[in-house]
Amino acid sequence: MYADAGVAIHIVKFGNIGDKGCTDEKMDYYFNAAKALGAGAITREISEEAAKRVGPMADKHGVKVAFHNHTQINATTYDGPILSYGKNLAINLDIGHYTAANDDCVLAIIEKFHDRIYSLHLKDRKNQAGKGANMPFGEGNTPVVEALQLLKKNKWPIYADIELEYPVPADSDAVKEVAKCVQYCKQALV
Repeated sequence: MYADAGVAIHIVKFGNIGDKGCTDEKMDYYFNAAKALGAGAITREISEEAAKRVGPMADKHGVKVAFHNHTQINATTYDGPILSYGKNLAINLDIGHYTAANDDCVLAIIEKFHDRIYSLHLKDRKNQAGKGANMPFGEGNTPVVEALQLLKKNKWPIYADIELEYPVPADSDAVKEVAKCVQYCKQALV
Protein backbone atom coordinates (compact mmCIF):
# COMPACT_ATOMS: atom_id res chain seq x y z
CA MET A 1 0.00 0.00 0.00
CA TYR A 2 2.74 2.47 0.94
CA ALA A 3 4.93 1.48 -1.99
CA ASP A 4 1.98 1.83 -4.34
CA ALA A 5 1.51 5.38 -3.03
CA GLY A 6 5.20 6.17 -3.65
CA VAL A 7 6.15 6.13 0.04
CA ALA A 8 9.30 4.22 0.97
CA ILE A 9 9.70 3.38 4.65
CA HIS A 10 13.23 2.37 5.59
CA ILE A 11 13.09 2.61 9.39
CA VAL A 12 10.34 2.51 12.02
CA LYS A 13 10.06 3.01 15.76
CA PHE A 14 7.85 0.92 18.02
CA GLY A 15 8.42 2.19 21.55
CA ASN A 16 11.57 0.71 22.99
CA ILE A 17 11.69 -2.80 21.61
CA GLY A 18 13.76 -5.04 23.86
CA ASP A 19 13.01 -3.33 27.16
CA LYS A 20 12.12 -5.58 30.11
CA GLY A 21 8.37 -5.04 29.65
CA CYS A 22 8.48 -5.96 25.97
CA THR A 23 7.59 -9.65 25.59
CA ASP A 24 9.09 -11.90 22.93
CA GLU A 25 5.65 -12.10 21.31
CA LYS A 26 5.44 -8.32 21.11
CA MET A 27 8.95 -8.13 19.65
CA ASP A 28 8.00 -10.73 17.01
CA TYR A 29 4.99 -8.57 16.19
CA TYR A 30 7.19 -5.46 15.84
CA PHE A 31 9.64 -7.25 13.52
CA ASN A 32 6.79 -8.62 11.40
CA ALA A 33 5.16 -5.17 11.23
CA ALA A 34 8.48 -3.62 10.14
CA LYS A 35 8.79 -6.21 7.36
CA ALA A 36 5.18 -5.61 6.30
CA LEU A 37 5.92 -1.89 6.01
CA GLY A 38 9.03 -2.59 3.94
CA ALA A 39 11.36 -1.24 6.62
CA GLY A 40 14.85 -2.67 6.86
CA ALA A 41 15.31 -1.50 10.45
CA ILE A 42 13.64 -0.66 13.71
CA THR A 43 15.15 2.17 15.71
CA ARG A 44 15.28 2.51 19.47
CA GLU A 45 17.34 4.35 22.05
CA ILE A 46 20.78 2.93 22.73
CA SER A 47 20.78 0.26 25.45
CA GLU A 48 23.17 -2.62 25.97
CA GLU A 49 20.52 -4.49 27.97
CA ALA A 50 18.09 -4.23 25.05
CA ALA A 51 20.84 -5.22 22.60
CA LYS A 52 21.22 -8.53 24.43
CA ARG A 53 17.50 -9.26 23.93
CA VAL A 54 16.93 -7.91 20.42
CA GLY A 55 20.18 -9.03 18.81
CA PRO A 56 19.15 -12.69 18.37
CA MET A 57 15.61 -11.70 17.32
CA ALA A 58 16.92 -9.20 14.76
CA ASP A 59 19.08 -11.97 13.31
CA LYS A 60 16.12 -14.39 13.28
CA HIS A 61 13.90 -11.89 11.44
CA GLY A 62 16.57 -10.40 9.16
CA VAL A 63 15.62 -6.87 10.25
CA LYS A 64 18.16 -4.51 11.77
CA VAL A 65 17.74 -2.78 15.11
CA ALA A 66 19.51 0.58 14.83
CA PHE A 67 20.43 2.29 18.09
CA HIS A 68 19.73 6.02 18.21
CA ASN A 69 21.74 8.36 20.38
CA HIS A 70 21.00 11.57 22.09
CA THR A 71 23.91 13.19 23.90
CA GLN A 72 24.95 10.07 25.86
CA ILE A 73 27.48 8.64 23.39
CA ASN A 74 31.12 9.45 22.73
CA ALA A 75 33.89 8.24 20.43
CA THR A 76 34.27 4.90 22.26
CA THR A 77 30.62 3.95 22.86
CA TYR A 78 30.46 1.52 19.95
CA ASP A 79 33.88 0.05 20.76
CA GLY A 80 32.10 -1.74 23.61
CA PRO A 81 29.97 -4.87 23.34
CA ILE A 82 26.65 -3.31 22.30
CA LEU A 83 26.89 -4.30 18.62
CA SER A 84 28.29 -7.76 19.41
CA TYR A 85 24.92 -9.27 20.41
CA GLY A 86 23.76 -9.74 16.82
CA LYS A 87 24.91 -9.22 13.25
CA ASN A 88 21.77 -7.17 12.58
CA LEU A 89 22.43 -4.65 15.34
CA ALA A 90 23.24 -1.28 13.82
CA ILE A 91 23.57 2.43 14.50
CA ASN A 92 21.08 5.23 13.86
CA LEU A 93 23.68 7.97 14.42
CA ASP A 94 22.34 11.40 15.29
CA ILE A 95 25.20 13.66 14.22
CA GLY A 96 23.64 16.79 15.72
CA HIS A 97 23.27 15.27 19.17
CA TYR A 98 26.82 13.95 18.93
CA THR A 99 28.17 17.40 18.07
CA ALA A 100 26.30 19.00 20.97
CA ALA A 101 27.81 16.56 23.47
CA ASN A 102 31.38 16.00 22.31
CA ASP A 103 34.46 18.01 21.46
CA ASP A 104 35.65 15.62 18.74
CA CYS A 105 34.24 15.42 15.23
CA VAL A 106 31.50 12.92 14.42
CA LEU A 107 33.05 12.24 11.00
CA ALA A 108 35.57 9.88 12.65
CA ILE A 109 32.65 7.84 14.04
CA ILE A 110 31.05 7.65 10.59
CA GLU A 111 34.33 6.51 9.03
CA LYS A 112 35.00 3.93 11.74
CA PHE A 113 31.50 2.41 11.88
CA HIS A 114 30.18 3.06 8.35
CA ASP A 115 29.54 -0.66 7.90
CA ARG A 116 27.26 -0.71 10.98
CA ILE A 117 25.50 2.64 10.46
CA TYR A 118 22.04 2.18 9.00
CA SER A 119 21.04 5.83 9.06
CA LEU A 120 22.15 9.29 10.08
CA HIS A 121 19.88 11.82 11.71
CA LEU A 122 20.76 15.18 10.23
CA LYS A 123 20.32 18.32 12.25
CA ASP A 124 22.60 21.27 12.91
CA ARG A 125 23.52 22.04 16.51
CA LYS A 126 26.05 24.20 18.26
CA ASN A 127 28.85 22.40 20.05
CA GLN A 128 29.32 22.31 23.83
CA ALA A 129 30.71 25.85 23.87
CA GLY A 130 27.51 26.98 22.10
CA LYS A 131 25.43 25.07 24.68
CA GLY A 132 24.28 22.56 22.03
CA ALA A 133 21.56 24.82 20.64
CA ASN A 134 19.54 23.53 17.68
CA MET A 135 20.14 25.77 14.66
CA PRO A 136 18.95 26.11 11.07
CA PHE A 137 21.17 24.09 8.72
CA GLY A 138 24.46 25.88 8.12
CA GLU A 139 24.36 27.94 11.33
CA GLY A 140 25.59 25.35 13.84
CA ASN A 141 28.76 23.31 14.30
CA THR A 142 27.53 19.95 13.01
CA PRO A 143 29.44 18.89 9.88
CA VAL A 144 26.28 18.13 7.89
CA VAL A 145 27.85 18.98 4.53
CA GLU A 146 31.00 17.02 5.27
CA ALA A 147 29.01 13.99 6.47
CA LEU A 148 26.94 13.92 3.30
CA GLN A 149 30.04 14.35 1.14
CA LEU A 150 31.74 11.49 3.03
CA LEU A 151 28.80 9.18 2.26
CA LYS A 152 28.81 10.24 -1.37
CA LYS A 153 32.58 9.94 -1.84
CA ASN A 154 32.70 6.44 -0.36
CA LYS A 155 29.35 5.32 -1.82
CA TRP A 156 28.28 4.07 1.59
CA PRO A 157 24.63 2.94 1.55
CA ILE A 158 23.59 4.92 4.63
CA TYR A 159 20.25 6.69 4.83
CA ALA A 160 20.38 10.37 5.83
CA ASP A 161 17.19 11.60 7.53
CA ILE A 162 16.47 15.25 8.24
CA GLU A 163 15.21 15.97 11.74
CA LEU A 164 13.68 19.40 12.15
CA GLU A 165 14.44 20.39 15.72
CA TYR A 166 15.34 24.06 15.53
CA PRO A 167 12.62 26.60 16.36
CA VAL A 168 10.47 27.29 13.30
CA PRO A 169 10.44 31.05 12.55
CA ALA A 170 7.10 32.84 13.00
CA ASP A 171 6.87 33.60 9.27
CA SER A 172 7.42 29.97 8.27
CA ASP A 173 6.16 26.46 8.98
CA ALA A 174 7.65 22.98 9.34
CA VAL A 175 7.09 22.07 5.69
CA LYS A 176 8.93 25.19 4.47
CA GLU A 177 11.78 24.62 6.91
CA VAL A 178 12.22 20.97 5.91
CA ALA A 179 12.27 22.10 2.27
CA LYS A 180 15.12 24.50 3.18
CA CYS A 181 16.97 21.64 4.88
CA VAL A 182 16.50 19.41 1.83
CA GLN A 183 17.85 22.17 -0.43
CA TYR A 184 20.85 22.61 1.89
CA CYS A 185 21.56 18.88 1.65
CA LYS A 186 21.16 18.85 -2.13
CA GLN A 187 23.68 21.73 -2.40
CA ALA A 188 26.09 19.76 -0.24
CA LEU A 189 26.05 16.95 -2.77
CA VAL A 190 26.59 19.03 -5.93
